[in-house]
Amino acid sequence: MENQVTSINMKSDIFQVDKALESWRDSGFDLSTAVGEVVDNSIEAGSKIVKVVPYQNKKDKSIETIIFADDGIGISPEILAQTLKIGFSTRYNQRKGLGRFGVGMKVAALSQGRRIDIYTKPFGQERYYHAYLDLDLIASEEQTHIIANEVKGFPAEYTKHMGWEDGAPFESGTLIVWSKIDRLMNEGKYGNSVSESLQDLTKFLARAYRKFIDKGLVIQLDDKIMDLYDPLMLLDSPRISKLVGEKNLPADVIDESVIEIDGEDVTITISLLPDVVRRVKGEGGYQGSASRFKELYLRDRDGKISILRNGREIYYDPIQGMFPSRIENIDRFIGVEISFPATLDEYFQVRNVKRGAVPVGKLRAEIKKRLDKPVRAARKQIQEFFMKTSTEQRKNDVEHTPATKAVLEAEKTAIPGRAGLNTPESKVKETIKDILDDAGIDTTKDKELADKMTQQINEQPITLVDSSWPGKELMDITHFNGKAVVKLNHRHPFIKKIYNPIKEAANQDPSNINPDELIDLARKVESAIDVLFMAYAKAENMHLNPDDVYSDLRTQWGVFSGAYVRELLKSYS
Repeated sequence: MENQVTSINMKSDIFQVDKALESWRDSGFDLSTAVGEVVDNSIEAGSKIVKVVPYQNKKDKSIETIIFADDGIGISPEILAQTLKIGFSTRYNQRKGLGRFGVGMKVAALSQGRRIDIYTKPFGQERYYHAYLDLDLIASEEQTHIIANEVKGFPAEYTKHMGWEDGAPFESGTLIVWSKIDRLMNEGKYGNSVSESLQDLTKFLARAYRKFIDKGLVIQLDDKIMDLYDPLMLLDSPRISKLVGEKNLPADVIDESVIEIDGEDVTITISLLPDVVRRVKGEGGYQGSASRFKELYLRDRDGKISILRNGREIYYDPIQGMFPSRIENIDRFIGVEISFPATLDEYFQVRNVKRGAVPVGKLRAEIKKRLDKPVRAARKQIQEFFMKTSTEQRKNDVEHTPATKAVLEAEKTAIPGRAGLNTPESKVKETIKDILDDAGIDTTKDKELADKMTQQINEQPITLVDSSWPGKELMDITHFNGKAVVKLNHRHPFIKKIYNPIKEAANQDPSNINPDELIDLARKVESAIDVLFMAYAKAENMHLNPDDVYSDLRTQWGVFSGAYVRELLKSYS
């Protein structure tokens, strides 16, 4: 009796199916990456067209159902039930296509809703088949297996999607229905918005499948056919051509290099976007004169790198430390694409969600090295172009508002200027012509601008003019008939390094300003103004009797600067 062993049930199922499937729902998919899994399968099935149709609740605009329709080769009845089995894939661990892990399509569906139905008409057959997976039925033990059955056809309410625009039905294809969707609801003021999710999906489809769309694949979201979006602006796109202008495309390829690993190529392409979208510093490619480029989403791409696996984008985000020095705002105008075959998945840490891809170790270091010189060269070209357009812009910036408005208002009650009274008209014209020449304004070629500037000089008590000359002067002042024209020397360090950066920062959208850079600029400005005061004191100090000569000047400067500042601050109150 003492050697008797009590019988204990030591056997257990590997999975508690309902709980396991519930936990799979939070596997990292968002709407875009989930939809991508279905599109991948359609491409693998040789589809020419893939339709994605969300059905929204009319009351709260939440998405209740999403259907996917393609004209691929369909699914044979022998493996249809298996396609919904977690871990099953006809291409498990293969590296030639877009799939690999055997979990994508079904887990993606369950991440958004609680039921997935597959209807298919295999190529060369006139029969239709159906299989489904329903979490609620599994939890209640009403569904214990996945069963494929023959059916009469596609569901009547979705049949129209399984055909071409002219009404002709697809010869073969697959219809997938996600239903009982509970992850795509509008979640109040601070929650997720369905419209934002759909907007993100639109951008994702256009960008992630750009190489396939370029080769003829049609992806249709609702009733809209996706036009490709290439972050490098190298692929032909009717939408981008219309926005940017065909003569400005494609972008310039700054560099293209190949890293060979195990007999396979990792291709790195770097492009510089057309100068038409990056004409003026501070506009960001989406505001001011560049406002027509808003739908290119340039503001969202600072330092982002596009990584393609077998031609399909699986990553589009910055990679820390990959760009030289640090990511800058102007990096939004530089396109970087890294393309590799799936055989090199391990070198990019590819996950089953196909949502991340970061190069490892030595490969990361090598890619960073390959990016260094081209990115620096592209940044230099951008800055040089900004400098050129800034000079052109200064010629047209004749008002210097709101400072000019403040001075005009203050001068209404100020004592009139006395310098250069009774200057002859002929001398005035000659003086103004000299001022325009110094500002680089050709009175013949730029007649409209010259006339505008002349009118301002004649009407306003004080005029600021942007100019440039090799002398040491910070500014030059011309007086006539009680008026003053102040020419700012843009070669002077104070104008070049302090004044211009302040103007550029003031013209930027607040969301694009780096707080650290803004604080650094504020500190420079504070010190530069201190230096300006001290430089004036030094200038006075060069005279033997400065109090006798400059005391009245200091008083008048204080009076008018106070009056002008008070008026200026009113415009900001």
